[in-house]
Amino acid sequence: MTWPTVRLGDVVAQHGGVIQTGPFGSQLHMHDYAEDGIPVVMPKDISGGAIDVSGIARIGEAKARELSRHRMSPGDIVFPRRGDIRKCALVTLVTGGYLCGTGCLKIQVAASVFDPRFLYYLLSSDDVGAWLEGRAVGTTMLNLNSAILRDLSLPVVPLSVQLNIVATVSA
Repeated sequence: MTWPTVRLGDVVAQHGGVIQTGPFGSQLHMHDYAEDGIPVVMPKDISGGAIDVSGIARIGEAKARELSRHRMSPGDIVFPRRGDIRKCALVTLVTGGYLCGTGCLKIQVAASVFDPRFLYYLLSSDDVGAWLEGRAVGTTMLNLNSAILRDLSLPVVPLSVQLNIVATVSA
């Protein structure tokens, strides 16, 4: 079946959510990192559709409060801004509260439009990966930005069908 499509940016504008880059380098410096604290997700931490915490950087709680708009919630999806822009991760209950790092972008959409797991499967598909690579800037290293993600067209699939697809793919 062919579904109508909608731009991701229109979904966010009409139903709520964000497509946002992590903090700029001027907001987060080397001296802000700490041995313990709130994990900060960098592109190297995105692996196999998940966030790998084995070598993750951390910042103190006070700095994390300053950067609270970059906190991620369960159901968000995080992408690297440069390099392997085909990979992404679904933020879980465990990784919710982590910060979207400088080299990443986070996507948050209304669950009334896209089930987060369904959206993750869509965004990690080969078709979307090829589309992103075709529109990314840079020749030596591909760079992704929020404008590119906003322009991405996705199928508008009823939630009940999304949930059936998620159940099938997850099995």
